[in-house]
Amino acid sequence: METTATEEQKQMPSTDALMENMRLMNQIIYEMKEIPILPSEVPKQGDTQALLKVEFPKAGGVLTFMEGHEDHPYKGFPYFEMVDKVDLGKKILRAQLSGLYHGLKKRNPLQLACLALVPWLFKDIFRANLHTFAKLVTRFRLKDDKFCVAVRELNRAFAEDGSELAIEIRNALGMLIEFDNAYRYRFQDIIVELDQERLKRAPIRELLRLLEIISKREKTEEIRDTWKLLRMLVRFFLFTDSELRNTLVGALSRLDLSKMALDEDDRHYCLKRQDYSFHFMEEKQVT
Repeated sequence: METTATEEQKQMPSTDALMENMRLMNQIIYEMKEIPILPSEVPKQGDTQALLKVEFPKAGGVLTFMEGHEDHPYKGFPYFEMVDKVDLGKKILRAQLSGLYHGLKKRNPLQLACLALVPWLFKDIFRANLHTFAKLVTRFRLKDDKFCVAVRELNRAFAEDGSELAIEIRNALGMLIEFDNAYRYRFQDIIVELDQERLKRAPIRELLRLLEIISKREKTEEIRDTWKLLRMLVRFFLFTDSELRNTLVGALSRLDLSKMALDEDDRHYCLKRQDYSFHFMEEKQVT
């Protein structure tokens, strides 16, 4: 049976027209910026592939098929504006946390001891950063059923809590993992090693154990330093903020870890990464 285009569809510009408009806009922005493109933004050889098609499975999620990877669809659609907003929030957060860490390192022990008397200060700093990041990405947040399987499961676990804190963590963490491959695949690699019973008994110790494992799998010192910083912050924030600790423990305990694991398609894209040693790669080397 033939289907006819709606009036709204007839008024929409053609794909070719949209692509041409996007090309022109990118060229204008390139000419305007003092630094047209950062070194980290220059595509590496083999990183760019022609887009073949995008599918929306009934089960949920988005599958993107690219030239050279026809048998392994990528989970998600890395639209540049969404990726850029998530990356901006991530860089702001990392810069603030790094500044805080290095600032504290310069303080003498007596000053640091005094800070222990005002844990609410650090609680407010964390909540302010979380709120800022969540607000930044909310405008671009996907519909619940369009996230990849792992993020849908993560979102469900936090949504069951229902508190404002849990929803902000869900919005921030979900968008970060969905649109940042480096963090998504690392998260999926390590979260399946979570001992949920041990988490309930000793949450800080269990989370620090996972961060120690992920740090050892890094191949660059710069990223190892990031996890070292995060370990310090996890130890402090979870010790001083019981609501945050209980929210994380509750959500992570509810996760169906089988839905978080890297599948064959995920592993296909993991193989290209040179900065991290995934557990399944280590298993192959052993066998």
